[in-house]
Amino acid sequence: MTHQKKRFGNVMIVGLGMIGGSFAKALKERGLATLYGVDRRNGEVALGVSTGVIDYPAELSADYVAKMDVIILATPVRAMESVLSDLKPLLSSTTLLTDVGSTKGSVVEAARRVFGEVPTHFIPSHPIAGAEKSGVLAANSLLFEKHMAIVTPLPDSDPVLLDCLHRLWKAVGADVVSMDVEHHDHVLASSSHLPHLLAYTLVDALASSERSQDIFKFAAGGFRDFTRIASSDPVMWRDVFMANKEATLATLDHFTDRLADMRTAIEQGDGASMFGVFTRAKSARDHFLRLLELRTIGSIEEVRSVSVTVLPASAIKGKISLLGDKSLSHKAITMASLSQGVSNIKNIDLTGDVRVTVQAFRDMGVVIEEIATDQLRVHGVGLQGLKAPIAPINVHQSRDSLHLLIPVLAGQQFPVTVTAEGELLSQSMKELFDLARKMGGQLESSVTDCLPVYLSPGTPSDVSIRLETGSERLRMAALLAALYSPYEGVLEVLEPCLSHSEVLLRQFGADIRETNSGFHIFSKPLTGADFILSGDVSKTAWLVLLAALSPGSDLVIQNACLGAVSSGYLEFLQSIGANISLNPLNGDEVYEGSVEGGFAELKAFTLLPAQTYRLREELPLLCVAAAYAKGESKIQGISALPYYDEDRVLSLVDALNHMKVACRYQSGDLIIEGGVPQGGEVDCVGDDRLALAMLALGVRSKASTKVNDCQKLLEEFNGLEHVAKQLGFHCSVA
Repeated sequence: MTHQKKRFGNVMIVGLGMIGGSFAKALKERGLATLYGVDRRNGEVALGVSTGVIDYPAELSADYVAKMDVIILATPVRAMESVLSDLKPLLSSTTLLTDVGSTKGSVVEAARRVFGEVPTHFIPSHPIAGAEKSGVLAANSLLFEKHMAIVTPLPDSDPVLLDCLHRLWKAVGADVVSMDVEHHDHVLASSSHLPHLLAYTLVDALASSERSQDIFKFAAGGFRDFTRIASSDPVMWRDVFMANKEATLATLDHFTDRLADMRTAIEQGDGASMFGVFTRAKSARDHFLRLLELRTIGSIEEVRSVSVTVLPASAIKGKISLLGDKSLSHKAITMASLSQGVSNIKNIDLTGDVRVTVQAFRDMGVVIEEIATDQLRVHGVGLQGLKAPIAPINVHQSRDSLHLLIPVLAGQQFPVTVTAEGELLSQSMKELFDLARKMGGQLESSVTDCLPVYLSPGTPSDVSIRLETGSERLRMAALLAALYSPYEGVLEVLEPCLSHSEVLLRQFGADIRETNSGFHIFSKPLTGADFILSGDVSKTAWLVLLAALSPGSDLVIQNACLGAVSSGYLEFLQSIGANISLNPLNGDEVYEGSVEGGFAELKAFTLLPAQTYRLREELPLLCVAAAYAKGESKIQGISALPYYDEDRVLSLVDALNHMKVACRYQSGDLIIEGGVPQGGEVDCVGDDRLALAMLALGVRSKASTKVNDCQKLLEEFNGLEHVAKQLGFHCSVA
């Protein structure tokens, strides 16, 4: 009887150690090949057959080699040349020959010495997997699952056999990548060889010290974890270091230099330098663990759904100081990181996507200490003092982080990739990217003006920017771009009045001069500053509206942020009858003061297109105001808004309809007939600003209102329940 040939035919494993045995066992258990084993230790071959790792024992003879489709060399690196010499007269050019050694340059040189040139059918490879155990009894058929396998082809490698090698590694569960031989050896010298060298050397040094017995007696988990790999096969690792000498020495020299820097920092009591190293190292290792987790589980755990339920008949009473404004928190961290010296920032909001900005600067070498839950100490590095990150900068879904980082990165001396998650990946960033181009930066992306983007520095030049939109994020990005002008940057804006961005930059020593159409920004280093951030704008806007809609309310926000945008919204509410008092601090350039609010019946209103655009971030709240106002309100020019602002309003229209509020959207205008919402269950589609508006919509509705998909809201406003309870707003999180 003849048996059908298996997918990879006859496969010979030369060297039945842990790696060779595991490869054989993985192929055999999956029914992918008929396995033959060769080893100079006859006992390992016998164990391989008896334990089912291989099918047949074999020898390096013409009879066996001639019928092999694949031969895998799993011998020690220093034995490779001898094995290749034995195989030379026996091999067919159609047999795929590969190896699993952790160095490639020495293997390629051995092949050249044996064959005169590297045969086209010999294609080196290396699985990034292993354990401290050895021998065929350590064989593990799942060893390569979710691990990397590196294939290192040469220019003349047979493409058909190269494709077969890729499929072979993939078949045993590995994630396969290609890499040139030299790059492989340098990468492995850093990621694998040096750690083993350090582990062996540390254990040897401690074992020969006078206190060795107590050191080992009292050593804890950290010592065990760090030195685990010192239990590996000494013969194998001796061979590795002999074979990969040049790359190992280069990596060792780099590490020795950094170790000397750390010794100096300890000697001089330089805590900031030590903290910087530790912070960057933690960030790099966390990035590695995230990559490892993605390879291991293949997906990210699904975010749980969170709902907030509002009971009607609240009365908003009390005095409160809010956590710092989210937008100002992003900006303050950025400016402090780019300053020379230390900045202490108090009342900063470190929830939600503010941590994206913090992490990005930590990844680039900025020491940021969390002194308290709302206080940071930032050790600035100067405008061009950032260091290249170990991995792409991921802004996740944070628009604020993206707009701050792009001009900053365009001003550095290193290239970097910036990526994101979710809908940010599919949105055009042309206006933002154009700012980087005006700075001389070069941008490359697979989809024009979309993330991810590869940003490399160009020749710095003075920038002159005219903004055609009133976007506060774009305005801040333009200011940062102008800071990198060698002499003077010019910024023209639609609304030349001073905003928080310019005020905050001046606190860090920026030379910003007002003109009739905008600002001139002169080249000057930023300096560290100490200050307290004023309260969050969006939360102030929401709480004031709640008070205006709720009979019996008496609200005081003591540290309100009273900039042009926030004051414009509050002054508009005043114009339609809201009981609001604004009390700015006299002569204080940070636009801070107190806001008092209480109940009043609101009048219907009309927002002209220019007003709609200027108040676009608070439009959902103004729609809620219209829903409770007496008469018919009209909001014009919604279709001319940026699409994400328009989408937010249209989502709220769906909620208004669901809660029986009479409204219609036609020709880009929204008409809302005031009344009392019915209540019910609505969905904020994961938008925190939309969630706040929907909660306000339920404050005086006829029945309770349940708002679904509020996870982002609780991330951005993690004190929601505490603030609500403090002020008498009846809501609960489920």
